[in-house]
Amino acid sequence: MSMNLISIFGISGAIILAFANGANDISKSVATLVGSGESDYKKAVLLVSLAAAAGATIASGWAVKMTLLFTKGMLSPQVAVNQLFALAVLGGAIGWVLFASKTGLPVSTTHSIVGSVVLTGLYAFGFDNVLWAGVTKKIVLPLLISPIAAFGLGVVIFRFLYWLCERQYCINCHWAHWMSAISSGFARGLNDTPKIAALGMVFYHVIDPNVHIAPKWFFLILALANAAGSVIMGLKVTETLAHQVTRMNHLEGFAANLATSAMVMATAVKGFPVSTTHVSGSAIMGMGLQKGGLNWKTAGGIVAAWLVTVPIAGAIGVGCYWLLNKIV
Repeated sequence: MSMNLISIFGISGAIILAFANGANDISKSVATLVGSGESDYKKAVLLVSLAAAAGATIASGWAVKMTLLFTKGMLSPQVAVNQLFALAVLGGAIGWVLFASKTGLPVSTTHSIVGSVVLTGLYAFGFDNVLWAGVTKKIVLPLLISPIAAFGLGVVIFRFLYWLCERQYCINCHWAHWMSAISSGFARGLNDTPKIAALGMVFYHVIDPNVHIAPKWFFLILALANAAGSVIMGLKVTETLAHQVTRMNHLEGFAANLATSAMVMATAVKGFPVSTTHVSGSAIMGMGLQKGGLNWKTAGGIVAAWLVTVPIAGAIGVGCYWLLNKIV
C-alpha cells in the first residue's frame, strides 16, 4: 500500500473523528437548552453547530500550542511517529467515541485521543519513549482539575445569579441561556478541533512536506464534519445529559453553560487541553447536587464511562496498530 494512499485513509480518519466528536460533544452545549425546555433539539443543534464550526475555523489561526502538543508533546522526539501509528491512534479514538455516541454515553474525545496515543505508544515504542512528565503536567492535570473547577464554578455562578434575581436584578434568562449555549459551542470548536487536526497533520505532511501546521481549509472541513455528526447522531447523548442527570430550569441551564464556556475558552487560549465532556457534565451535575436533584445512577454511569475511556480507547488503538502491521 502506497504512502499517499495511507495518507488519504488517515486524513479521512481525522474527518471521521471530527464527525464522532460532533455526535458526542454537541450534547454538552445543547443539553441545558433541551433539558430546561428552552428549545427543541433540532433548533438548538443547528445554531450551536454553526457556533462550533465558527470556533473550529477561527482555531486555525492561533491554536498552534495545542496542535503541537498533540503532535509532538506526548512521545519522545527520538520516536519516528509513522502513519501506521497515527492511523491506529485514530482507530482507537474513533471506535470508542462512536460506540459511546451510539449508546448514549457522554465521553471525552480528548481522553480517547490521549489514551490511544499513550497506550499505543507504550506498545509500539516502549515505556521510556513516552514523555510521562509532559503528559502528566500538560495533559493529565488539566483534564483532572477542569471538571472539579467546572463543578464549583457552575454552583458559584448559579448562586450569584439567584442572588441577583432575589434583588430584582434578574437578567432575561432566555436570551442569556441561548448566548451561553452558543458561546459553549464556540469554545468547543476552539478546544477540540486542533487536537484532531494534529492527528490529520501526520498524514498531510507526507503529501506536502513543506506544511507543518494544519491549513485553514482542513480546519474548515473538520468543522463541517463536526457539525454533520451533531445533526445526524447527536440526539442519544443529548437525551442522557438533558433529561437523565437532573432537571434544570432556565437559570440553572444558563449557569451550567456559562461555567462550561468560560472554562473551555480560558484553557483553549492558554493551549491547555480540557475535556468539554467533563467540564459540561460536571457543571450540570453541580446544578443537580446543589438542589438535591442529582440522579446518582446516571451520574455514576457517566463517571464510570469517563474512567474507562483512556484504557478502552488505548486498547482499541493497540489492537489497530497490531492489525495494521500484519496487513500492510
